Amino acid sequence: MRVILFVGLLCSILFAQKPVRIDEILTQTKSFRLDTTLSYANIQSSSNLSASQTFQTQNGDVVTVPVFMGASKSNRDYLNMDLTLRYGMTKDIEIFASVNGYSSDTKYTLPQGLQNSSDKGFSALSIGATYQVKPEDETPSLLIGASTQILEKSKIGEKSYTNHFKNYRLYATSFYSVDPVVFLLSASYSFNRTKKIGASKRDDADILTLSPQVYFAVNPYTSLNWGVKYSYFGKTKIDSSVIGNSGSNLAFVTGVSYEFSAKTFININTEFLNTNSLSQNSFSLTVSHKF
Repeated sequence: MRVILFVGLLCSILFAQKPVRIDEILTQTKSFRLDTTLSYANIQSSSNLSASQTFQTQNGDVVTVPVFMGASKSNRDYLNMDLTLRYGMTKDIEIFASVNGYSSDTKYTLPQGLQNSSDKGFSALSIGATYQVKPEDETPSLLIGASTQILEKSKIGEKSYTNHFKNYRLYATSFYSVDPVVFLLSASYSFNRTKKIGASKRDDADILTLSPQVYFAVNPYTSLNWGVKYSYFGKTKIDSSVIGNSGSNLAFVTGVSYEFSAKTFININTEFLNTNSLSQNSFSLTVSHKF
C-alpha cells in the first residue's frame, strides 16, 4: 500500500502563498471538505511467478490487484475513482471517510497466445483521522494519523469476497516553509491481517513508504511540486506459499495545483516508476471543495 500523504494534505500545501498554517492543511473547525479524485495508471509487468500488484490512490488507500497466475507479460490500464469527505472536529483534529471503485483492463502475452481480462466494481470503504502534534514555528511541523479499511472487496475470477478491518495504515507528515518554498517529508506504514478468499487465506504485503517533496508557489494561485517516493514491500502469501517476494522501488513524482476560488481548487499529480520487471506510470486529478 500506501505514501503516505493523503490528498487533502497535498492539495492544501500546494498553496504556499505564505508560510503554511495549520488551518490550510486540516479542514477548518466545524466545516467539511469533499475531495474527488480520478486516477489512471498504466502498469506493465513481466513475471514467472504468481503475484499481486498494488496501486496506491492519492489519499493513501492501497488497492491490491491480482496478477495472472504463471509466466506472462501484462499491460494493464487501471482507473480508480475516490471520494473522500473530511470534517474538522477541532483546529488540530480532522476525521475523514473515503470510498473508491475501479475499472481494470489487462492484456496478457503468454506462450500460447494473447488473453484479455476486464474487471470493475467497488473496492473499499475507509475511515481515518489526522492530528496535529506540533504546529510550524522555528522548527518543522508534525502531523500524525491513522486509517483502516472497514470494508474491502476482492474479486478472483467471477467471485467476489468481502473482508472487514484487515488493512491498517499509520502515517506522519512534517513540513517547513521558506517562502515561497515548502519542504515536506511524509512517511507511512500499511499492514494487513490475514484475509479469507474462499477456502484460501491471503497475507498481503506490508508496505513502508517515504516521500520527500518540494512545493514552490509560482503565483498566489498556482503551485508546482516535485520529489520522489520510496516504497518497500514485504512478501505476499496465499496459504503460506509466497506468491510475491519482498522488494523496493523508487518513483518520481511531479504535480501542479490551481486555486479557482477560496473554496475550490484542483491538484494534478503524475508518478513515474520503472524497474526491470515493472513499469507503472500514473496520472491523477483531484477537485477539492470546502463547504
